[in-house]
Amino acid sequence: MDATAPEISWLEERTSRWDDLVAIGQLRTDRVTPELAMKTVAFSSPVRVLAETASCLPLHLYRKDENGEGVRAKDHPLYKVLAVRPNSWQTRGEWVEQIMYHCAYYGASYQLKKRGARGFVEELWPLEPKGMRVEQDPKTKAIVYVHTDEMGTTTRYTENQIMRIAAPCINGIQSKSLVELGADAISLARSLEQHASSFFQNNARPGLVLTTDQQLDAETRRRLREGWDDRHGGASNAGKTAVLSNGLKPETISATNQESQLSELWTQALLACCRVTRVSPIFVQELGRATWGNYGSEMVSFEKFTMAPWLRRIEGAIARDLLADDEDLYAEFMTEGLLKGDILTRYQAYQIGVSGGWLFPEEIRKKDNLGPMPEGAEPPEPKAETPPANEPPPEDDNEEPDDVTD
Repeated sequence: MDATAPEISWLEERTSRWDDLVAIGQLRTDRVTPELAMKTVAFSSPVRVLAETASCLPLHLYRKDENGEGVRAKDHPLYKVLAVRPNSWQTRGEWVEQIMYHCAYYGASYQLKKRGARGFVEELWPLEPKGMRVEQDPKTKAIVYVHTDEMGTTTRYTENQIMRIAAPCINGIQSKSLVELGADAISLARSLEQHASSFFQNNARPGLVLTTDQQLDAETRRRLREGWDDRHGGASNAGKTAVLSNGLKPETISATNQESQLSELWTQALLACCRVTRVSPIFVQELGRATWGNYGSEMVSFEKFTMAPWLRRIEGAIARDLLADDEDLYAEFMTEGLLKGDILTRYQAYQIGVSGGWLFPEEIRKKDNLGPMPEGAEPPEPKAETPPANEPPPEDDNEEPDDVTD
C-alpha cells in the first residue's frame, strides 16, 4: 500500500519508496576514510588481492654483467634487505604487503633508510603514512618529509633519508589513494552493507506505520512507537504476538529488499570497487561472468594491467632512492608464478620449449626448484607419438588395394 500524506502526517521521520532507494547512497564522500574503506568488504577484498599477490612474488637485486645480462647481486648488502628481511620484525612478504596497503588506503608508502657503519642501507623502517606531509621547496624543488607519530612528535626528513612508493600522482608530489579515487563507490558499497545489516537485525521485516482513525497527542505517539520497537524490533523478537488497541493497524510502506533490488545494487557496487582497483571480479568470488575459457586470459590481464604497474612503482622507487649511485644494479619482481597455470599446461609448455631447442631440462628443473639432475642420470628420450587405440593406423599411400577394378 502507498501511504497518503494524511495517514502519516503525524510521523516525524518516514521515507517513501523512492527515498528508500536514494537513502542507500546517502553517505557523503568526505566521510569515506581509509578506516571506513577497510571495513567495506566490496573494496577491501580487491585491495587484499593486490597486497597478497604482491607479497607472494620474489624480489631480487640484480647486477648487469659485461654482456648486459642480469645476475643476482648476492654479495651486495641490499640483496638480503630486499629479498629476505627488510628490517628486524618483518619478512619480505609482510613488508611488500604493507607497502601495497599503504599505497591503496593512504596514497603512498614511506620507508626510513637505516644505514650501517659502512654507509649502506641495512634496514628499511615503514613510517605511518597518515602522519606524513610532503613539502617541496618552490625554488630548489627539494622534497622534505614532515612526519608526526602517534605520540605527537614531529620529525623532518630529507630526500636521502626516505624511500617513497607513491600511488597515482597528478602533480608529482601529492599522490591520490584508491580510497580518494573511489570514494563514491566505497560510499555506496558501505551504505548497502549497513542497510542489509539493519534489515536482518530487524528480522528482515520492512518498516511499518501504525494507523488509526483516532486523534493521538505527541506523547501517546512517542510511547506507541517506542513500545512497538522494544517489543517487536530486532531478530530476537521474531514471532512475538502483537496486541493492538485504540484501533491501531500495522501497514507496510517501505520498499522491500526485492523491490529496491538490493542484490543487484550490491553487485554493481562491488564491480565499481573492482574498477577502481583494476581487479577482475572473479578474484573476489563474483563469478557471474567467469567461464573456463576466459579464466586464463583474465590471469594474463591481471599480471599485465593490474599488478605490473604497482610492481614497476616499487622497483622504480628502489632504483631512485636506494640504487641511484650504481646504474648497473636494479631490483625486479619475479612474476612467472602468476602465469604458471595448472601442472598439465605447464608441462606441455616445457615440452614445446625443449622440442623447439630454446629450453633445456636443467633450466626447467631450476624453474620448478627441483635441483640439478642426479649424477650420471640422463633425461629419457621423448617417445614417438602413437595413435589412440580406437583409431585405425594411417594408410600407406604406396600400398596397393586388394581389389583393383577397371
